[in-house]
Amino acid sequence: MQIAKDLLTTTLPSITPDTSLECVFSYYEELNILSLPVIKNDKYIGMVMEQDFFDLDLSEGVKSVKLPLSNEEVSVLPTTHLYDCLRIVDEFDVEIIPVVDKENKYHGTIIVKDMMDEVARMHADQIEGSVVALRIEAIHYSLEDLSRWVESNNVKILSAFVEVDTNDAKMVIVTLKLNTMNVEAVLATFERFSMNVIFSSAFAEGKDEGRDRLDNLMRYLEL
Repeated sequence: MQIAKDLLTTTLPSITPDTSLECVFSYYEELNILSLPVIKNDKYIGMVMEQDFFDLDLSEGVKSVKLPLSNEEVSVLPTTHLYDCLRIVDEFDVEIIPVVDKENKYHGTIIVKDMMDEVARMHADQIEGSVVALRIEAIHYSLEDLSRWVESNNVKILSAFVEVDTNDAKMVIVTLKLNTMNVEAVLATFERFSMNVIFSSAFAEGKDEGRDRLDNLMRYLEL
């Protein structure tokens, strides 16, 4: 299980409210990142982001301008799960996530790009298996039922991802990673219970009907 404290970077510096604009922009250029955490007395107080500088009045020189702060509410606890960190990224559209404790003491920062690399690594390193995606009415979605049907074929669900269908808010797309390449029996079980399978990696490998299912999945996910 990955939590926030496991994702901290050691390369991104923090700055203080007294850090000069020249220094901030130097960090932006040197580190190829456009956000930095601002710390005062070991407490996180916000970020400085490149976009926050666009409306500043620099007519009297950069030394007369205070650092603009934003996203003061954006942070996670050291024990926050990786998936909740991803939710923060989606909600606030940030490229860094400060990590603080309950007293708001600053522990470090997660760089979102590095976190996404870790997500990709985690999924790539999973046990070999197949992916199956279903389109289900949200009101009828039950992971317990899906697990029972899958396990009735001596197959295990390694991971499950649920998202709202962008074409119909009453529907969800459920993507399952299974621990076997042979999913025909599972698919037959889903069919018996009138589950709408829109993608299976078994179909995608050479079967004509799989192309239609793959196209359907990509359309639903807008990939």
